[in-house]
Amino acid sequence: MDPPDDRYEETNRRSSSSAFSTRRRREAIGSRYIALLLVPSFICVVTFLLINRRLTPYFELISTTIDQPRDDNGITILNNSEAAGKSSEANPTATEYSGTNVQPLNPSLHRLGLTINNAIPVELPNEEKIHTTGFGPGQFCSFCPWSKDSMCAGRLEFLMTRYQMNETAAKASLIEKCATPPIPHNAHAEDDEPSIILHVGPHKTGTTALQSFIYDLVKVNNNIFLEDNLRIPLEHELPGCFHREGVGLNLPHCSINRFKKDGGQMSNAMCGSMREAFPKFVADAYNKSQNILVVAEDFDRSLINFNRLHFLLQPYKKIKVVSTYRRLHDWLPSWYNQIADHYQLEYAKGNETYPSLVEWLEEKYDEFLKAHGVTVAERFKSYKFIESVHLINMHDMADSLADTFFCDILQAKATCKAIKDGVRPSNSNIGFDHEYQRLAIEAKRAGKIPASSLEKKIQIRRVSKFLMMQVEQTNTNLPRLCPSNETLEKILTQELEHESKYLPEWFESQGGEEALRKSFEKAVEKKFCAFDVVKIFDTGIMDSIFRQVK
Repeated sequence: MDPPDDRYEETNRRSSSSAFSTRRRREAIGSRYIALLLVPSFICVVTFLLINRRLTPYFELISTTIDQPRDDNGITILNNSEAAGKSSEANPTATEYSGTNVQPLNPSLHRLGLTINNAIPVELPNEEKIHTTGFGPGQFCSFCPWSKDSMCAGRLEFLMTRYQMNETAAKASLIEKCATPPIPHNAHAEDDEPSIILHVGPHKTGTTALQSFIYDLVKVNNNIFLEDNLRIPLEHELPGCFHREGVGLNLPHCSINRFKKDGGQMSNAMCGSMREAFPKFVADAYNKSQNILVVAEDFDRSLINFNRLHFLLQPYKKIKVVSTYRRLHDWLPSWYNQIADHYQLEYAKGNETYPSLVEWLEEKYDEFLKAHGVTVAERFKSYKFIESVHLINMHDMADSLADTFFCDILQAKATCKAIKDGVRPSNSNIGFDHEYQRLAIEAKRAGKIPASSLEKKIQIRRVSKFLMMQVEQTNTNLPRLCPSNETLEKILTQELEHESKYLPEWFESQGGEEALRKSFEKAVEKKFCAFDVVKIFDTGIMDSIFRQVK
């Protein structure tokens, strides 16, 4: 027998090795298939356990809010032991929301139950409060975003109009995208519940300077506010068309009922990014037990949709409002001047009629009274979700509004120290008398001043200043018109009601009704009367001065 061939043996070895490798590969593939089947099951179980643990406090909080009694201000009354238990179960030191990791709360920075101090509480008669619409998890929500640029309310209206669907059917078709999502957040003991403070202005009460101070300080050192456990929304957290010190204005303008159609500066589409970012900011601050401060003078708008505002401020339950009181005889001329300044180019182009303060008071007093500090305060107080409303008396402040607000009202020690150390706002809105501006524009429209001389704001300012200097130098006495006695009496009566109701002690300390009447009469003589433009043009008393304008 011939000896075995080495090549044959090598072939056998290779064949044997190949069979073994094939078997190993098959076993490995089988193991992978088993793993692929087991891993998803394992992930599902773990995910279910995590979600169940994460969302339990939220659903408990929702059921508590629904089932528990409320006090007269619409605040849920929690048993302290129950609330403490919920807070413990919620594990406030390790919560996560939309990818944002919440750091453990520093007890040394935590201020329990922020209160409003040294301000006048606003109370209304014991009437039924206005209830806002609440949307529980899974319920149809008109304020939820359908897309980045629109809300579910808009989509619902479109379906009902375009396809003639009834409301029930339209909601059913949208419920998947338009149901209120369950937002994981902590439950807090009642005394530990953080607050949202809304400083609602109004205009011409120093709010612009306060907004400027806040965002100047945020830019330099935001940790100062955090030391006082105050969160200030930044531009990416409250986005919109307002920037820098105006960031807070994005909230009221996205809360105006029909947006631009009701006089707002932002459309529904422009509020898309805000509706996405701001709720995440609010939930993050709530989980960290932080108080939120939003300062925005445009909360004085009468067409704020409080249902939408309430929705945007969830899950906070303690909403505190601060408004500023300024006497009508000071506030009305100042408010008129700001509006006139805003529209001066429209007036100069002839697109709008330039009303005098006298005409403005006679025709629109009741409308603009809606933006006064007392009216704004009473409007917010009428809603059940607002816990408290306080007034700051602008005439009784020893220092700036920022000093009064942070040092006396909020008693925010770190921020107050920054103010005492010299931090001041870089911007304020100081008004001026617009009568010469109105005179210049009316002279242009009458053909007494070249049209080319009033095409820009800087030109209007220059010509107005020139007219004023010429009148003063020539000692020209220009005829004026004043409001009717009926209008003036209405304003004075309103002031007396405001101060006797909300500021009785200060009112009496200033000399009561007699002193207020004297102050009012002085203001009327100095601020309320307007140039009689028709008589000025008819008499030609200013023609020689008008001809000097180039």
